[in-house]
Amino acid sequence: MAVRYSPSTGFFYPVNIEYQDIPSDVFEVSEADHLAAHTARASGGSFKFVKGTLRITPAPAIPYGQVCAFYLDTVRARRDGILNRLAGIGFAAMASGDAATAQAIATARTCLLDITISPTVAAAQDMDALQAAVSAEFQRIADALPQEARRAFDDAATAAPQ
Repeated sequence: MAVRYSPSTGFFYPVNIEYQDIPSDVFEVSEADHLAAHTARASGGSFKFVKGTLRITPAPAIPYGQVCAFYLDTVRARRDGILNRLAGIGFAAMASGDAATAQAIATARTCLLDITISPTVAAAQDMDALQAAVSAEFQRIADALPQEARRAFDDAATAAPQ
């Protein structure tokens, strides 16, 4: 379908619709440019026509701080599942008199509570480094636990050492 575009209004005007008032600066654009312009707009980008040629400006990248905050929220949710599971295993260890396991779990719980502010996680400057740091921290914490307590990581769908 043929379509026209007006830079002054920023609107597209299909040729099959009769308009009472149509801006004087309209010009015909290809269906491909029309679709590309709408796609750019829908994704947060912008466009303009320069001497009849479509120029698209992509959406600005989401700042690392925002992406990081969202990701760390998911880490906290995963961590909370592990903390809850460890609490149950720790209580069972205390009830059975296994002080070493109970102490290891208490230490692991403290480390898990601090996982999002640990030095390696805090030092990450991009998502790949952040994800690697979080994974390494989970692994480090799990590695310090007795095999029985490592189940908490498996139960929370977090990779635990075998």
